[in-house]
Amino acid sequence: MRIQLSLVLLAAATFCAPAFAEDATRLSVTPDQIRTQQAELRHAIETKSGNYAQYSDEERKAILARQDDVLTVLGDKTSIDDLGPEGKVRLTNALEAVDAAVNRAEDNRMICEIVKRTGSNRSERKCMTVGQRRQMRERMESRGISTSR
Repeated sequence: MRIQLSLVLLAAATFCAPAFAEDATRLSVTPDQIRTQQAELRHAIETKSGNYAQYSDEERKAILARQDDVLTVLGDKTSIDDLGPEGKVRLTNALEAVDAAVNRAEDNRMICEIVKRTGSNRSERKCMTVGQRRQMRERMESRGISTSR
């Protein structure tokens, strides 16, 4: 089951690489497939079966909360294309959060955002891991550049 989840999350992450939002690669899974996989994962976590027996209650609650985010983003959509560029980014981030919690790899979780390039009206998808973002923030702060918004 973890292999299936990894495949779904890998498929979701394939369009996560930097690309122009208009030209974003399509997900190869449907919202129904994601919902089914999340339901299977939720059942395994709630019944504490398999590897999930060793997770603490807090870890299980965190995974379930992140799954709720995935399902909220999906809503009643029948196609990934119905989400639009921002929705696809939110879905990718939510799936990455579930994957990071399941694999206990928070620093490897990918975070994507849509940014406009300086001097251009064209949007671009920019993705970095939590660890990369932290390193960038630490480098900037060590140079005296404030990173707070």
